Amino acid sequence: MAAHIFELAPRLRRRFEQSLPAELREELATVTVHQLEALGQLVRCGGMTMAELAQAQAIGLSSATALADRLLRQGLAQRTSDPTDRRVVRLVPTDAATRLVERFADAKRRAAVRALSALNDDEASQLYALLEKIADAPAAEAPA
Repeated sequence: MAAHIFELAPRLRRRFEQSLPAELREELATVTVHQLEALGQLVRCGGMTMAELAQAQAIGLSSATALADRLLRQGLAQRTSDPTDRRVVRLVPTDAATRLVERFADAKRRAAVRALSALNDDEASQLYALLEKIADAPAAEAPA
């Protein structure tokens, strides 16, 4: 059963990707999932230090710096001095990044509504409860 469930993931991903507007799909082709997650966090927080970004992404400081460098090269972030301590450098999203994150969030909401429209209210509630149960279950040890 687990194999069958995991086989659904690529089909669900393709369905989601196909539901995105073409111009958003093109723009997202140049941004990785990790970059998009980081941008979402930067937008929500209004910017972060490298240490905060590393902690939020659960990555090392050197990986956060490399991620920041890619976002800077793509024009999706910029470095600024912290207003309370000029020695601290903050990574803040550009207007283009904020628009991208907002457009992606809106597209995700619309795709979820369309996908869930195949279910009645009881089915949607049951699906949510089951997914939440899976997400909150303790991680099983990987076999040796």
